[in-house]
Amino acid sequence: MKATLLALLATTTLLAQPRAHTFTLPNGLRVVHLEDRERPLVRVSLLLRVLPSDTPPGRPGLALLAGRMLTGPGGPRTEAVDRDLEAAGIRLETASTPEGITWKLAARNREQDRAMGLLAELVLRPVLNPQHLAACRADCMKDLFQRGVAPGDRLREALAWDPADRPTEGTLLAIGPDDLTTFQQRVFRPERATLILHGDLGLEQAKRLVILNFGSWPAGPPTPAALPSNTPTPPPAQPVLIPRPGPALRIQALAPLPGDLRPESAALLSLLVPGDPLLAPLRATWEGTGFALTLDTTTLGGQEAWTLFFGRLATLAQRGFSPANLDRARRIWGASLSLDALDPEAQLARALATLEGRTPTREALGALTLKDLNADLRRWLEPTHLRVGAVGPAGTLEALAKP
Repeated sequence: MKATLLALLATTTLLAQPRAHTFTLPNGLRVVHLEDRERPLVRVSLLLRVLPSDTPPGRPGLALLAGRMLTGPGGPRTEAVDRDLEAAGIRLETASTPEGITWKLAARNREQDRAMGLLAELVLRPVLNPQHLAACRADCMKDLFQRGVAPGDRLREALAWDPADRPTEGTLLAIGPDDLTTFQQRVFRPERATLILHGDLGLEQAKRLVILNFGSWPAGPPTPAALPSNTPTPPPAQPVLIPRPGPALRIQALAPLPGDLRPESAALLSLLVPGDPLLAPLRATWEGTGFALTLDTTTLGGQEAWTLFFGRLATLAQRGFSPANLDRARRIWGASLSLDALDPEAQLARALATLEGRTPTREALGALTLKDLNADLRRWLEPTHLRVGAVGPAGTLEALAKP
């Protein structure tokens, strides 16, 4: 019965999933079109990719600050633009994420021309107003360094950054208008962007909208190819230690998704690792870009908890998963597609991931061997790959500070 239900869900997915058409404009803008005639709505998502190389040495936080100036108060969204959006019933959101800068809009199909014109105005003519630099810089500092947040939240925020990329008060103060202008010229280029359209419009109609609004976006100069690096892998960073009163100790690690991991391994391990009883008392959660692994205790000392934490990870990596685990994860992944077929936002995210080669195919999932899956698990949970920290009594943390 269960197998029949899963098969039915997979069949429904194939019928409901809109067919994706992809094309690229001469200026390099990549476009994905998903036609869906079920609702008189058009949804658009545009991602402008930000790369680590866009931040010059000595300027950590440049992308964060530029994103704040685009999305926060004083940005290009003027009161006049907001009035136009409200009058037309258009929802437009801008966000800055580690991946880049994203614009999302939703509009009725009869307002699609107006909506795309407003989106193009914001993207093609971005405004990084130097008059708002000080206020946006202060907002970034408040978010990153405010003293009033709970110690556990401060730990989580600290671990979210690669140590070399984490902004400091000094690096944020060093960022000036010239840095922002250079960043804008480097990043706001069509070959950096992916535009996804979903909804009640045909392919030719979508091409007309895109060419009319984004066809004149000038491409930038070719980006120099990155030279191969012979720099040895740096040693793991010292753990982030944040003291707090009381006996409670929390050890937490982030295991970011390795960039060269097989998409099919990432998809299946994101289902298998959380909830595996072998990790208890650790909690593992999948956060879209990696695992968060947490141990909370009031009875274990620092070294004892530390040994338990890494011992559980080592045991899981050594044991790996079984053929039954692999088959179950494949079935769950296939059934989950049925939910994506009913969620337009999930369809936009999946279309982007598929275009960038981050979504596995059924064929690749079927061809993945158990040996490869477990090898990827061991590589993912390698201790030197983790960002680790702890919150607890100062005396307990002293033992963890020693190498």
